[in-house]
Amino acid sequence: MTNWQEPWSKAKTETVQTCLAKMLETNVFAHAERQKRLLAYLVSQTLAGHGNQLKGYTIAIEVFDRSSDFDPSVEPIVRVETARLRAKLREYYADQGRLDPVRIEIPKGAYLVRICNTADAQPSGADVIGKEEKPSLAVLPFANMSDDPAQDYFVDGIAEDLTTDLSKLSGLVVISRHSAFAYKGTGRSAGDIAQELGVRYLVEGSVRRDGHRVRIAAHLIDSVSGAHLWADRYDRDLKDIFAVQDEVAERIVKSLEVKLVGIESDRLGHEGTGSLEAHDLLMRGLERLWHYSREPAAEAQAFFAKAVALDPDYAAGHAWLARSYVFQWAMNWIREDSLEVAYEHARTAVALDDNLPLGHAVLGWVQMWRKEANEALSAGRHAVALDPNNADAQVFLSITLSALGRGKESLNYIRSAIRLNPNPSTLYLMALGVSYYVLGQFEEAIEAFRRGVELWPLFPPNQAYLAITYLRLERKEEALAAWRSHLTLTNAGPCTAFWIEETLRTAHTIALERLDQLIRR
Repeated sequence: MTNWQEPWSKAKTETVQTCLAKMLETNVFAHAERQKRLLAYLVSQTLAGHGNQLKGYTIAIEVFDRSSDFDPSVEPIVRVETARLRAKLREYYADQGRLDPVRIEIPKGAYLVRICNTADAQPSGADVIGKEEKPSLAVLPFANMSDDPAQDYFVDGIAEDLTTDLSKLSGLVVISRHSAFAYKGTGRSAGDIAQELGVRYLVEGSVRRDGHRVRIAAHLIDSVSGAHLWADRYDRDLKDIFAVQDEVAERIVKSLEVKLVGIESDRLGHEGTGSLEAHDLLMRGLERLWHYSREPAAEAQAFFAKAVALDPDYAAGHAWLARSYVFQWAMNWIREDSLEVAYEHARTAVALDDNLPLGHAVLGWVQMWRKEANEALSAGRHAVALDPNNADAQVFLSITLSALGRGKESLNYIRSAIRLNPNPSTLYLMALGVSYYVLGQFEEAIEAFRRGVELWPLFPPNQAYLAITYLRLERKEEALAAWRSHLTLTNAGPCTAFWIEETLRTAHTIALERLDQLIRR
């Protein structure tokens, strides 16, 4: 491992300071003022050549404004905040900082900062995921060149289908649709987007739909050289849209020299239906579902239902219909028997196409809610095996593993999921927090749940788990505040739907009883 040590050259110092400034401006440190001050101080002392002289007493006075009579044996603020800072650094380098030229670390048992080349840093967990040798790419949202803005759903569907097709290949690392579409309309440069997503290649394009004609332009960019490795334009009848999508995927695979293994060559390409109308309804439904709010979710469900009514053998249609049902059921937006409806559609999807990753992923998700442990685990593992780039499948599997008490394996999967979805939803942060909770890493769990609350305050589980974790650390006032927020979101009725609460019954029951007793006082 190549450590950067004294004497510090001007170039190395500037590199470290640039990386530090970038890091402290990210959302990882957005609400972590103490950790920001501590990291800036430790790095500045290291660059000044005073790293070996760092002591807890000095740090407490210089960083945390303690008086000269401070006793580190009585107040562990420096140790606690340093542990939180280590967690922040792990989170940053597992996600937004994986391409930084240098890595800043604080080894346990000391306050001395270690700075080394990122390429030489000791890999662990998500760090390994960020250094894969496989070609990595993201399919960015295509531009709508039609005169009708209402065609956005169709244009987005082209990019989404390409992402789905390419993600099934084990020889590629493919960023999820959720993170890639975060750049829609931002005007960001290809180089910046690639760096932030941690990929080398980008697929960009445009679509013009005019009646029964469609024109698609697509190109593959190497973000390092800026070169266009492949580009083409297709002017076809709308009825040929599936064939065009297949050809684009094949050209990308060929350009990147991706080796297809097993049945991948047979699975590459559009899947599911020969009905253009059914597929169109599916794309309309997806556009609504991604809003993650009540009315659009109901509209998405209606579109998916129409799609499978048109083509009852449309496996992907059944899978998405199942997912829309279970999502709304989990949010307590629809009737109780909706989980069983979701279960039937998920089973239908798998029966129609046993090689459909989404079908197995959703089936496992539903089975987890049904508290069918072995079945959920089996379906989840099968989904990930079929589609190693399906971030949502890995999240579902992570939560299932946590519920079974397998925290280490759960953490590996959620880290992998965040690698594939660098702009994760609140569900990902809940899964991350639950993994830490199961492992007994409560400070890290709190940080994940807090980020989840900040991202989407209306998602009750993060508030509930935040309250329970605070209570485990005897931080009663913070626990009460989080629990009150949870009760407000659930109309004063505790959210009991998550299966993991069943598995961790004793800890949860005791925590909930204590919280309710404290509120009544």
